[in-house]
Amino acid sequence: MPVHPPAPSELGELVDAYAQTVQCVIDLGRTSRPGDADLPTDCPGWTVRDQVAHVASTEAMVAGEPVPDIDVREHAHVRHAFGERVEKYVESRRGRDLEEVLDELEERLAERLHVYRSGHEWAEQQIQGPFGPTTMEGLLRIRVFDIWMHEQDIREALGRPGGLDSPAAAHSISRLFATLPRIVARDAAIEPGNAVVLDLTGPTVGRAGARVEEHDGKAVGVPLFTGDAEEHPDVVTTSLTMSTQVAGRLAGGRRAPDELHVVVHGDEDVARRVLDHLVITP
Repeated sequence: MPVHPPAPSELGELVDAYAQTVQCVIDLGRTSRPGDADLPTDCPGWTVRDQVAHVASTEAMVAGEPVPDIDVREHAHVRHAFGERVEKYVESRRGRDLEEVLDELEERLAERLHVYRSGHEWAEQQIQGPFGPTTMEGLLRIRVFDIWMHEQDIREALGRPGGLDSPAAAHSISRLFATLPRIVARDAAIEPGNAVVLDLTGPTVGRAGARVEEHDGKAVGVPLFTGDAEEHPDVVTTSLTMSTQVAGRLAGGRRAPDELHVVVHGDEDVARRVLDHLVITP
């Protein structure tokens, strides 16, 4: 399921993608106008300043900063334990001005790049990630997706589009594509005999698809466009065509499908169910 421009494949390329999307967050903050820091973003309850604070504080968490002892349960946008943990880090930085938070993020970026560009040994270190045990490389892959999503949140709030054909964008879209079989068969519960194709028109372009088959009484999503030569039963195909920007907003759960431009060819009910479940963030 290739995308173009291609997603980072080597560890050094992944580190470069991380550095670039963090630097974009810093540059957007440094060049913002008076009042921009308090603009609301697509993340409920978070301003532009909060977005920067989240990126900075999550890098601090990776570096070992303990969870702040702050009660954030009064915030309506905190819906689960993971969100509560994240919010505590953001809350600990509320009251700081944007420049101060950006200074911290710059320091954290330099700190992490010192580690990430010191060799490859760090990549296999076993750690406890946000969703369970992983490696440092596995965590970095999550971080690139997460930071790019927040970069886009800031861009949307400031009305400064961009970063849609960057290595971090390609990496993020590839993660969405890889998750599509599960989304179609399990989350959206599309019936066997159907297939769904996701077409991205750009700036990062690509195509992914999944057909649903019944295996041992369970619906299973099988990736399309893998290049295998096996014959498969005919299916009814529904195609969803959208831009990279729209795919990112849907993958992050930032906007409802009916707020975004998606062209559907095929079964409208199948399309609606898949679009409603295209979220891959917690």
